Amino acid sequence: MERFRHLTGGNLSPKQAATLQKVLDSVVSQPWFDSNEQCRNALAGRLTFLMKIGIENAAHLQTIAVCWAINDFNRDVMKTNGRKPTEIREPEQLRLQDYR
Repeated sequence: MERFRHLTGGNLSPKQAATLQKVLDSVVSQPWFDSNEQCRNALAGRLTFLMKIGIENAAHLQTIAVCWAINDFNRDVMKTNGRKPTEIREPEQLRLQDYR
């Protein structure tokens, strides 16, 4: 989890950090996930955002993470659409009002 500490701002409890790591490990290990550092960090940032606003259930986070990953970090889709990693929304661009 150390590599994602800059994304969490140190604001997650040890239990939250463990949940985040478990979900991330599960998703980024999928063969279809475009496992470059930018994609991993973007997904970690998005999940951290959800945890900060109170979504902490591992099953819910897993479901959301898989949906985001299939849509935004799928290596086959990115190649087919010619999408570059720079076109991925960075976690710091996420705002609570975007989800109301």
